[in-house]
Amino acid sequence: MSYDLIIISQSSPELIPITQQCIDTARLDDCELNIIVVETGQRYEYNVNKIVMYEGVFNYNRALNIGLRYAKNEVHILANNDIIFHKGWSKIGELMKLNNYHSASAWAWHLTMFELGDTIYPGYKVGYILTGWCLFMDRFCHETIGELDESVPFWYSDNIYACQLEAAGIRHGLFANVQIDHIASKTLLKQPSRMQRYYQGGAIQIFNQRKRYYAERKRLQ
Repeated sequence: MSYDLIIISQSSPELIPITQQCIDTARLDDCELNIIVVETGQRYEYNVNKIVMYEGVFNYNRALNIGLRYAKNEVHILANNDIIFHKGWSKIGELMKLNNYHSASAWAWHLTMFELGDTIYPGYKVGYILTGWCLFMDRFCHETIGELDESVPFWYSDNIYACQLEAAGIRHGLFANVQIDHIASKTLLKQPSRMQRYYQGGAIQIFNQRKRYYAERKRLQ
């Protein structure tokens, strides 16, 4: 199975090692891997296939959409920079195909409500079954839902993605036999407090509007 790994990065001396760890651990598996870094800070020359400089006010899903323009493989990985891949992660693409899932998440150490093992937990519950820090979507999913909804700057981006999936009838599942850990929003916490407030401010109201929009689209199908 071949993958595009799209990493949203903000390079600074304290955050470069975090992005590098994401890249290095992804490469532990022997698979075809096209790595695209969407850089929102200062350019840093990671040894990857493509570095794209993000311009303008930051929007998480817009950054992912930019990275997706350079995707070329069967499965796209939409990733924060602060994640750690565990060896064996790359079997998830074949498991998605085998079980007819076009969108997926991997188990993480803190998801203790789910048992690590050969179980798929279906659904769209954000932060549990649908983990916004690392999402897998195949080419069919991307072609079906189109671009990721850019209505919110950061918070609730994954919630709106869940709405897009449901409206399009795309199944999502948490694959509990693949592990990818999230190390607690390291990049977000390095932002000034005013920027953190900007990413959060008004997002719930916008999300609720978009949720109603996608619910109506689903109803009309």
